[in-house]
Amino acid sequence: MSFIHTLKKLVDPNAARREEQRRKAEREAAEAQESGDPPRFTCRVCGLTGEEEGYCPTCLAPTMEPAREE
Repeated sequence: MSFIHTLKKLVDPNAARREEQRRKAEREAAEAQESGDPPRFTCRVCGLTGEEEGYCPTCLAPTMEPAREE
């Protein structure tokens, strides 16, 4: 862990936690893509799941994020 990351956690722990979650989701999406499974994305507003990244067709907003496997 870098010194800058440690300072960010001290100054704004919520932003650091969100950044950490975003990086983890990106790593998991990259690992799933490497394994041959098609990437899945979920709308963080309405919960729609699909294979398209970016805009949610239901919400008409850029709310799609990598899906979490359960």
